[in-house]
Amino acid sequence: MGALTSAAKVAGAAKVMVTARFFGTSDALDAFLIAFLLPSFISDVIAGSFTPSLVPLLVRTRAEGGEEAAHRLIRRALGFALTAMLAAAVTLGLTGRWLLPLAGSSFPVDKLHLATTLFFGLLFWLPMSAYIATWRAVLNAHGWFALPAIAPLATPLASIVLLYTLAERYGVAVLCVGTVAGVAMECILLAVTVRHLGYPIRPVWNDWTAPELASLRRQYLPLAASAIISFACVIVDQSVAGRLGPGRISALVYGTKLAAVLLAVTASAAGTAVLPAFSRLAAERDWKRLRRSVLIYSGAVTLLMTPLTAALVMGSGPIVRLLFEHGAFHAGAAQLVTEVQRFALLQAPFAMLLAIVTRLAAALSANRLLVWMGAAALITDIILDVAFSRWMGVAGIALATPAVQCVSLCVLVVLLRRHEPRVFSGGL
Repeated sequence: MGALTSAAKVAGAAKVMVTARFFGTSDALDAFLIAFLLPSFISDVIAGSFTPSLVPLLVRTRAEGGEEAAHRLIRRALGFALTAMLAAAVTLGLTGRWLLPLAGSSFPVDKLHLATTLFFGLLFWLPMSAYIATWRAVLNAHGWFALPAIAPLATPLASIVLLYTLAERYGVAVLCVGTVAGVAMECILLAVTVRHLGYPIRPVWNDWTAPELASLRRQYLPLAASAIISFACVIVDQSVAGRLGPGRISALVYGTKLAAVLLAVTASAAGTAVLPAFSRLAAERDWKRLRRSVLIYSGAVTLLMTPLTAALVMGSGPIVRLLFEHGAFHAGAAQLVTEVQRFALLQAPFAMLLAIVTRLAAALSANRLLVWMGAAALITDIILDVAFSRWMGVAGIALATPAVQCVSLCVLVVLLRRHEPRVFSGGL
């Protein structure tokens, strides 16, 4: 999973490099990034939270009720997810003309019009995300991890092909088409595989009061709320960057891409590794060994990420020039992106430790604490983005991120200590 997820992330980074070659830090790319923000937010919140909520329920349903009950659950779950995503798409369609000016408040009229057009095109992505999230849960519950991990590769590959073939004729619109086409290919691939396993691929909308759907909602809503708050920090970052002038959103996205890819792979791998161990020790109420495990994993992560982060910060200049300084991406933009990337990379050790502690919260059945942590992070992010951007420009927004991660880590540790003090006292 780690290798395949890395491949998908590397392809995403390659798409960013190709995008930089064609559009640099232009107004057109700013318009696409603002248009992309809300649909990606809804997809990540609803679809991203739906899969981990459904997997344990599907496993339990198969064990207790057999394949027929599992099939019935999947059709109802798909109906639930599809309804949520269609409602979100309709809501965004009705309110987009008012929401986009808020995110791109400094955009001139023509730039805002382009962002609005791209925004409506990206709404086709949302219903397909419901299918992808449900079918990914089916495959994971059956032990099929490789295909769901590699399937997102379709979107960056489709975008890269369209950029090289059609970007000069149709401009930034090809990024919109590439995104929707890639998601459609991923959806079809997962549908064929799920059908091969014998599962139905059509939703049902009856019996909304079924016990399994009630259980699914109880697991899903706290995760979705936490994801909403977390992703809202991204909206705040890009909205504040948009107020700093043309090209600043693009510079922020380019400058944070390396950190995002690094953490998407390493933090996910660390979380996957520690969760089973933490869960087993928590179930056994072996608080002393659980505390020791948390300290060992945290120490290992710190020893690994600190020198790696230092090396990447020192090498940020050559990395940016190698990856981005081509075509429309000029030397001045490279200097700005380098500064952003150096500060963005500082979050890596804090984010890795936060991944360990959030898995501890899951093992202790304390996911509701993540909502409070997210609220503290959002408030901190708003304050620091505004303050640091006035001081350092767009680089200040990147500097605010490691500070927000540190605050989140401290808040969650304090909350967990109050929730289960025996973990922190070694069972005493």
